[in-house]
Formats: sequence, structure tokens, C-alpha cells
Amino acid sequence: MKFVLHEIKLWFTENKTRSFHFEPNKVNVITGDATTGKTSLWNIIDYCLLSDKINIASTINKKTLWFGIAFSINDKNISIARRTPENDTASSDVYYANQLQLPVNNNIERNISIPELREILDEMFRITDDVKKIFNWKQSKNTVSLNYRHFLLFNALTENIIGSQHTYFDTVFFDMKDYEKNIPLIFEFSIGASNLEKYTIKKKIKDISHEITEIKKYQNQKEQDDSDYKEFINQLFMKLISLGIIKNTEYHLSTSEMLNQIQSIINRYTNLPENPISDDELEDLLKKETDINIQINTLNKYQNEYKRYINNLNKYADSLIPIEFLKKNLSGEILYTSETQPFIQLLESSLMDIKKNIDKSKITPIQVDSDITTLKKNLTEISKKITDLRKVKEDYQITSDKLVSIGEIKHELEYFIQNKKKCPFIETSKIDELIREKKKLTITFDNMDIVKLRLKEKLNDEIQHIYNQITTLSSYRGYKIIFDDKNMNIKLQSPGELFPLENVGSKSNYMFMHLCFYLGLHSHMINVEKTYNTNNYVPRFLFIDQPSIPYYVGNDTKIKNNDKENLMNAFLIINDFISKINNSGTEFQIIMVEHAPKSYWEDNELNNFHTVDEFINGKGLIPQDIFQKD
Repeated sequence: MKFVLHEIKLWFTENKTRSFHFEPNKVNVITGDATTGKTSLWNIIDYCLLSDKINIASTINKKTLWFGIAFSINDKNISIARRTPENDTASSDVYYANQLQLPVNNNIERNISIPELREILDEMFRITDDVKKIFNWKQSKNTVSLNYRHFLLFNALTENIIGSQHTYFDTVFFDMKDYEKNIPLIFEFSIGASNLEKYTIKKKIKDISHEITEIKKYQNQKEQDDSDYKEFINQLFMKLISLGIIKNTEYHLSTSEMLNQIQSIINRYTNLPENPISDDELEDLLKKETDINIQINTLNKYQNEYKRYINNLNKYADSLIPIEFLKKNLSGEILYTSETQPFIQLLESSLMDIKKNIDKSKITPIQVDSDITTLKKNLTEISKKITDLRKVKEDYQITSDKLVSIGEIKHELEYFIQNKKKCPFIETSKIDELIREKKKLTITFDNMDIVKLRLKEKLNDEIQHIYNQITTLSSYRGYKIIFDDKNMNIKLQSPGELFPLENVGSKSNYMFMHLCFYLGLHSHMINVEKTYNTNNYVPRFLFIDQPSIPYYVGNDTKIKNNDKENLMNAFLIINDFISKINNSGTEFQIIMVEHAPKSYWEDNELNNFHTVDEFINGKGLIPQDIFQKD
């Protein structure tokens, strides 16, 4: 990412200011004595880039009203000024403009809030919302999202770490100690070993794996629930059989059939009337039934007797027909004596009476048949009522234990159904589809991991290239330098040895290893950005705080010859690094503060070095007239 720091400016009282101007594609050096404020230059840059932590010395804060920087990023010009901290609290008063010119006097007015400016800088540093979603972690009780400041970690080789044996990233300075474990992830993004696409795929694989696990869990749960459900219904059914409420059957019943019978029993016995039928009501119906039966029997008897009577009359009439024939056809031949005459007349009279009775009997009482029909209909209705009432009485004759058992079964069933987990039905084909998709994504991810390994190898190659330029570490000449991404530091490994060295001795050696790492890191990031045409989140800018720390005591005469040789070797490596980057057509800028005088680079024709200022002879970051004022 293109980045050039053009100016650092301080505003004091009485409209006095102090500015430091920097050149692109150069090693911009501020040299000078100790305690002159050289290191505070980086602290000011960090503060103007909206750090919440105050690293600027309090003596400087007390003499300054505002701090400001002007820089360009990806060909966009920006100037930021921020009021000096008060009461050990970073100020929220910020000035922002899309130009390189900073305010002339100290009448600066706040024109933007910290959150608003951070959003703008996130956009400038290409930290998109998609990238932020990937980097979310907990810091204390708060959730921290990635922002441009996290990548500044790779832009500062501070005095705190330049000679350290184990520490290569100044997380204390950047207040990143609480989420130090996330640095490897940010580092991978920075060197191109990971990108948004890779972490999108990784997240998809994770989400699919979770979905597959959930589906299988649901399916297993559903199978278990179905088994438990069948077993539960079967137990309830067998309990009703043991109570004699349901008859045992040789036929195999399904779970649903058993459930239907159980629910039918529950409904039957739990929906009984609150007040069962009384004996008086049943006796009244039985009495009515008896009365109707008597009436029906009486009418039936009447009909039978009547038919018998008619039949007898017909028989009598038939027996007297010969008298009528004799009288009609043989009256002349009949001998009428005193005895036969009355007898014949009596028979004739009897025949006439019978005929009259037969004629009368032909008129059957009209209401007999209809009455019988009505009575039978009433009898049927009453008999049904009696049957129903007897059934009710029979139901109420169940023992109290059975009623309690049925109540228990009802509540058990309701509780089981109410608490039964509802497992969604999942098509097996969906699982197969997810497994296929996961396999495909895993192959893509694995291929990206291969690229990741290659990029880490290329990073080691760049670091090794810098290391090979060191001429003063004769004891470790020919060693392989390796970045240990597990411990996030540099190790030296002797040829033919399986394991790297745990200790390489002096602070000078570790200074060189830090220098190799940071120069190699930025060279690698530039190559990745150009080769893969990708956006990098780390600015092409490096602040180096005093490579002479292992050697320099106070002035040039106190530096031993071999220490001076080591320091010149370090300066030469830095100078050659800028030459290499410039020759590749890429921009890069180094800001370096040093104890060593400018003669080191001017006398040795280190053409890429540019002396910004010298803090010597009482001169420092704060002008003497300002510093000495109360």
C-alpha cells in the first residue's frame, strides 16, 4: 500500500510551530543526543493516527498545543492534527483535511469526531466491512473489530524490541497485549498467506460442518425420540391391558393404532357426566318399558283372540250350511214333525245369527295396528335409553384404582407429547449435497494452504537475502535464518543441524535479526502485492528506532571500531534495501532516529539517506525557547 509521510508538525503557544519534512523513497534520519525527543516522533505519528494510548513524553505534551502529520496514501492527500493529551487522556479534538497543507497557526478547530475519522482511515487502508467481520475477538469484556491500526504493528521497529531476543512485535506500544494471540492471523493477511477469499471459504467450511453436525444430531435425536415414543405408547397400552380395560389381542397393532385406542379409553372415562344416572330414572324407564310391553302383549292377545273367534264362527257357519241347502232345495221332502220342525228352525236361526256376527266382525277396530306400531317405536327408544344408562352405570362401576390409573395414563401421555422434541425432517440428499460442497471447498482451501506455505517460504527467502548481506556476523556466516510463525520470531539454524539455535548471543546479533525480518517482511509484501495484484493492508513505510542501541554510548569517539563496523553494515543494508525497492519501480520510505552522527552515511556515500534534522548542541524536538518557558 502506497504511503508517504510528508510532514510532522507541532504547534506551541504564541503561534509558534515546528515542522519536520520527509522525502519519499529515502531513509529519513533524525540524529542526535539522548533525551532530545527523537523517539517521540514515532509516538506523535501514532497519536495522530488516533491511538487511544499516550506514548508521547509528558514533558513534550506540556509544551505543545497540537500535533499534526501530513501524508499521502494510495495517491490521496491527508492532513490530521490532534490536540495534545490532557490529564493523561488522549484528546478527542481532531482536525482533518484532504490536503497536505497543515494549519499555519495554532487556532485549529475540531471538524470531525474520532469514530468518523477512523472510518475514513479504515476506508483509506482498505479495511472493508467484510474483512472486519473475519477479525472479531474479545478484549476484556468488549468485542474488538479489525481496523487499520492493527497493521501499523508491522511499521515500527521500536527501541523496545530492536535488540530483544524473543519479541519481534511491540504489542505493548500498540496496546495489543490482550489480543496478542490474534497477531498470527493479522500477520498471515499481511504477507498474503491468507486473504478474504480464503477466510470466506474457511467460514463456509465451518458453517457447513456445523450444519452437517446439526443435521446428524437432529436425525439421531429423531430416531431416538421415535424409539422412545413407540416404547412409551406400548407401555401405556400394556398397562391398560393389565387393568382389564383393553382386551389383549393376537394381532400386532401399530403405534398409531395403539395410541388411538388409548385416547379412546381416556376420552370415554374422562368425559363421563359429573352426576351419573340415578336408580329412580332407570327404574322409571324400566317401568315404562314394562307397561309398553304389557300394552303390546294385550293388543297382540286381542288380535289373536279376535282371529280365533272369527275362525270359529266360520267353522260354525260351514257346519250349518246343509240346513240352508235342505230348506231351499229339499223342503218338500222334509218331514216336519213336532220334533224336527223346531230343530230345523233352531238351526236356521243359529245360522242367521252366525252370519250376522261374521258380518259385524269384518269391521276390525281401526286403532289396534297403529297403536302397536307406535308402542313398538316407543319401546325401541326406551330400550336404547335403558341400554345407554346401564352402560353408564357399568362404566361408573369401574374400581377407583382403574380410574386413577386412567388419569395417570392421560397425564403421562399429555406430558410426553408436550415435552417431545420436534426434530425437523431433513432430506438425506441435503446432507449428501453439503458433504459434496464441503469436500469441494476443502480441496480449494487445501490448495490455498499450499500457496500459504509457498508464500511463507518466499518470506524466508527475502529475510535470508537480507541476512546474507551481513558481513560482520562471522560466527554465523552461512546460517539459515527462519521465521518461526508459531512463536512469531526469528531463529538461526546451523547447516546440517535439525533444530535452530535458541540463543545467538549479543544484542547486536538480535538487532541484525530484527532488521533482516522487517526489511525482508516489507520486501515480501511488496512482491506479493505486485505479483498477485492484491491489496495489502500494511503501508510501505518503516520507522526504525536506533539500530545503534547495542553500541552507542554517547558520542562517536566512544564507539569501538568493531561496533562502528557493525553499525555501518546495518546502515549499508538499509541503504541497499531502498535502492532495491526503488529499482523495482516501487515506492518505500523509512524514518529512522539515531544516535550516530550524519557523517556515518554522508562520508560513506549512502545516497538513500536523508538527514531531516540534528538534535545536537542543545537542540531537540521542542525549541529551547519554548522548552525553557515555565
